[in-house]
Amino acid sequence: MSKDFELFDNKIIVLYILDKSTKPLTVEQIVKFCEEFEDITYFDIVDYIEKLKNSEYVYQIIDQGTVLYKLTSSGNSMLNELLELIPGVNLHNLKKIINKNIVEVKTDYSINTQIIPIKSEEYKVSCYIKDGNDELVNISIYAGTKEQAKNISKNWQENAENIYSKLLELMTKD
Repeated sequence: MSKDFELFDNKIIVLYILDKSTKPLTVEQIVKFCEEFEDITYFDIVDYIEKLKNSEYVYQIIDQGTVLYKLTSSGNSMLNELLELIPGVNLHNLKKIINKNIVEVKTDYSINTQIIPIKSEEYKVSCYIKDGNDELVNISIYAGTKEQAKNISKNWQENAENIYSKLLELMTKD
């Protein structure tokens, strides 16, 4: 396979990964999807994304200091046209790899809560952040009403990263 065609083929892989993801991805997450491809390195992916961004097939989002990438509508259209060029076996292998790795990418970082009834109108809300299998923080908070428990859960989902950062800052002060 010529180097130009390989580069073209690998860009399609990045477009395909971004298309199949339900959320914008970081470069590191895209790299995780591509771990099984021997000929695609971290630096290649950075280069592919930059070229795809310049062609307006991918756009960049900055969310709380994290750079994420998402497919544009023209990137989606181009991908659909180009998918016919990928031989069936490669597309099948690509789908298998993506399905296998999507679980790992999704579980890299999760924020969640669990509301646990204690007594009538008394609840404990367990709020946590996990990075893969490691629990970064788990805070249990008492709530006097179901409504209060729901608000704690909702606010944790929306502000967990800020709360965690503040806790870390306060707890590591000299």
